[in-house]
Parts: sequence; C-alpha cells; structure tokens
Amino acid sequence: MQLVKEKYLNAYLEYFDRDKKQFTFYRVIYGCVLFFIFATGVLLMQEYLWFLVTLVAFFIGYKMPYWSLVSSKKKSDLTVSFLFPQFLQSFMALLQSSGNIYQTLKVTTDYINDPLKSELEKLVNNIEEGNHRDDYMAFANFIGTNEAYMIMDMIYQFSEFGVKKEAINELESYVQSLQENKVNELIERKMLSVEKYGYTPIFISLFLVGSFAVAIFMYYMQDVMDALTGIV
Repeated sequence: MQLVKEKYLNAYLEYFDRDKKQFTFYRVIYGCVLFFIFATGVLLMQEYLWFLVTLVAFFIGYKMPYWSLVSSKKKSDLTVSFLFPQFLQSFMALLQSSGNIYQTLKVTTDYINDPLKSELEKLVNNIEEGNHRDDYMAFANFIGTNEAYMIMDMIYQFSEFGVKKEAINELESYVQSLQENKVNELIERKMLSVEKYGYTPIFISLFLVGSFAVAIFMYYMQDVMDALTGIV
C-alpha cells in the first residue's frame, strides 16, 4: 500500500538529494513511453478494447521511478546497518589510544565507507561548532535502529563527562554482540540468496520438460485428429 500512496516520497527525495520537479518529469516520461509501446501494439492487433491496458501501462511506467527509489532506499538502509558495527569497532579501537571523542570520530572517518562516511563527517563538522546531543542523535537517526540511539547517546555522554573504563568495557561488550548478530544476519541472507538462485534451474528444467510434454501431446493429437477426419 505504501508503494501506491507514496507516503514517504518527499523523505526519499530529500535523502537522495533529488529535485521533485525533475523526478516528476522523469516519471511522466516513463509513463508515456510504456503507454505508446502498448498503444502501438493495440493498433497493430486492431483490438481496440485493449486500449484500457495502455492506461495501466502508463500507471506502471509512472510508478517505476518511485519503486526504484524505494528499492535504493532499502539497499542503502541495509548497507548502513552493516557499516554501523564496523564504524563502532574502528571507533573503539582508536579511542583506546586517543581518549578524545572528537578526535576519535574525526580519525574514524578514514576507516569507513559511504553512505555512513559522509554522515559521520557531518557529525564531526557539527561538533567543531559545538558539542550538542542533537547532532549525535541526528547521526543515530540516520542509522535508524534502537541500538544506534543508545550507543550514540553513550558516546555523547563520554564527550561531556569523560571516558570511564567501566562504561567503555560495557560498550565494547555490546558492540561485540552487535557485530556477531550482524555477521549471523549476513550469513542468513547469503544462504537465502543462494537458496533462491537454486530454484531458478529447477523452474527452467520444469518449463522445458513441460514444454516438451505439450509438444509431444500436440504431435500425437494431430495424428488422432487426422485419423478422425479420415473416418468422418
């Protein structure tokens, strides 16, 4: 239903820094292209009742860029969810030698990839202007998980009240657990992906066998029909 109502269209466009007018223009182009393809087919077949299908074709073409946008957002969210534990491991390792939250976050940007890197650089720039909890929470909001809010709040507390050994040990334990969960999730996704691709040759084989069976059936049925015609 969300794909039909497009409730989060503006949020997605803002996330990917896309202009709404330009995006709408591309949507209309996609819709018109599919419309004219189907309309040409209907004219060639001279089945004019099928013109109703051209309206469906326009709707599908109009929706395709939005569906692509949603797919890209889901892929980005998945990537960020796996980058976050990597960021935390690098941060914790560097914090041991630095002890300074700002300097550690700044150096950590060299060890992670986009799209998380650009967001972390934004956090570092904001901290340079003033150490505010809202900036840490904005970074957590970009990650979009409950764990991120809790961990970034702890990091903010470290920046304000100093790094305590007990709190660091607790955070390290939690980060290790989070990393293990993400590794297990990645393994499960890989297994499901392999299993999904494993069905493809099975379906192809069934299709070929079924097509061969239908061809054989039609061949013998033609002989039967010819025999019946001769009798009549």
